[in-house]
Amino acid sequence: MKKISVIIVTYNSLNDIVNCIHSVYRQNDLLDDDIEIIIVDNSKIEIFIEMKKLISDSFSNVLLIHNPSNGGYGQGNNVGIRVSKSEIVCIANPDIIMEKPMFSRIIELFKINKKLAVVGGKQFGGINLSFWVRPEYEFFLFTTPIMILLNKLNIYLEKFCFLSGALLFIDKSKFEEIGLFDENIFLYREESDIIKRFIDHNFKTHFENKLIYKHLIDDRQKVSVKSFEEEMKSTKLYYKKFNFIFEKFIFQRLFSYYILKYLFLISGKKNSYQQTIETIERLKKIK
Repeated sequence: MKKISVIIVTYNSLNDIVNCIHSVYRQNDLLDDDIEIIIVDNSKIEIFIEMKKLISDSFSNVLLIHNPSNGGYGQGNNVGIRVSKSEIVCIANPDIIMEKPMFSRIIELFKINKKLAVVGGKQFGGINLSFWVRPEYEFFLFTTPIMILLNKLNIYLEKFCFLSGALLFIDKSKFEEIGLFDENIFLYREESDIIKRFIDHNFKTHFENKLIYKHLIDDRQKVSVKSFEEEMKSTKLYYKKFNFIFEKFIFQRLFSYYILKYLFLISGKKNSYQQTIETIERLKKIK
């Protein structure tokens, strides 16, 4: 039986996946046979064929699955989880690079705490956020500086926060108990959703700042219309699921963006000002 299953959902990720897999093997502090890597590719068949050749040329023991229907990030991970052969699953983005050995420590953490369900590590990339406040506690503009500070100080508040989904280690049996990823959520809010459900089931979550990895992202200040719409759709699903008031979320976002609008106007930052106006107009259309 394997000790850790590394599951990577890909979508047009040819530029990232080989370096990601190399980092997993390079930082593996278990026996080679103790881990397995499962890639679930949500891309079109042409991309999958190209990825299959790329991976087979570099690695001999990676399981590659083509997901015939791109059901989103959570659904793709569920495909990998269901075929995995270990009690600990590692959910990894294709654009992460493991910087330190971590598998032995992960196994130790789960042995020490039988209520532990999920562990996250220290992320470097973008603005270095390893965790963030869950949406029901967020007040966008005011939350941001607080969360940046808490991340710098490595202070993870389990009651209010969720761990970055770029790299998570999860107890498979506990995950199955809460229903795995919610496949109604296509993209965004998956981490908030699973952390909320784990906590509601009296399981524990943990941030381990010595488990270091890079996430090869920028600061994502510019968000596409499609990404914005997907985030709002997922947020609305999340709020409805847990009986939160979605209108409250929209109000605080609008309030925050109106403040940003006038700050950018005063400072003369025209590009940021225009982006903020566009976001306000999109938010006002949400019902």
